[in-house]
Amino acid sequence: MQAFVFAQFACQAGSADEAAHGAAALAELFAGEHQPDVLDRGRFTDTAGSHNVVWLAYWFDPEAHDRWQRSDRVRSAWEQLPSDGPVGHWREACVIPVERNETLHTHRRADYATSGLAQHEAVELPETQVHDYWGAARDRIADSAVDPFEPGLPVFEPRTALECDTLGRRITVEVPGNVALIRTAQDWSASTLYREKYLADVKPVKDRGVDFLATHADSGCIAARNLDEESVDGSPLPRACTIAWFASLEHLMTWCRSHRTHLEIYASFFQMVGGGPGPLDVAFWHEVSVLPGGAVTTEYVNCHQATGFLPLTAHHHSTITD
Repeated sequence: MQAFVFAQFACQAGSADEAAHGAAALAELFAGEHQPDVLDRGRFTDTAGSHNVVWLAYWFDPEAHDRWQRSDRVRSAWEQLPSDGPVGHWREACVIPVERNETLHTHRRADYATSGLAQHEAVELPETQVHDYWGAARDRIADSAVDPFEPGLPVFEPRTALECDTLGRRITVEVPGNVALIRTAQDWSASTLYREKYLADVKPVKDRGVDFLATHADSGCIAARNLDEESVDGSPLPRACTIAWFASLEHLMTWCRSHRTHLEIYASFFQMVGGGPGPLDVAFWHEVSVLPGGAVTTEYVNCHQATGFLPLTAHHHSTITD
């Protein structure tokens, strides 16, 4: 495998019920021929107060994903989405070269259920010595040995709603090269020793850190989402994940190693496990990727201007304007 696809497909609405109903209407697209190898689901409330229900899909064969999205049923379903009204939809898909990705897990798949990339038995999770220091994530990305990942967007400066009205429109955004994507997750489904302490002392600190990123563009974070994960029918699961886009890997790493909000996350985690009652039984993992130019495709249908990459107004291309 040289590359894989990670894609987010979401319904955005003013109420949780409307968002869930819209997401349910998309569910049938992920069944049948060329369906994703892994399919997760989650929900979050964004900085504008809108509810978003998101399908998180992985294809380990980019050609299968391409055939899926070009199929009549998928193409027509997306083209027929209304570009006005109370509901919006968005999709962000990226073809991730394996050499530009790294993943790290606290538990083996055989011992603990997991979401994301490692659900699939084809993904190996060898032990690594490249960890436990600032910069380890960069070192685990193979291409970092030969590529400095210079950002196509050195400074992220979002525009305001008054400067760009995106509701009632279909907009694609040309995503600059070398943006960084992280999905980082927590699973307490099998925890008996640390569940209560994690939920009371660590998760709230983590959530505050992600909320900071979502509202402070000077961090270089383009979008940050705190998702509560769900089963495919929308039932809550005892796990969560954060998905965030950064203007560059260096922006992500600078926040991790030096900003108060991330250092507080680290401190709360080590306070939880230090001198704990036994082996850690809350599972943690993450995936970090640096995307070359042209690897990310986006479309936003009737979404508010703070959604995803829409703040990059200079990179907009309207496909339909009502």
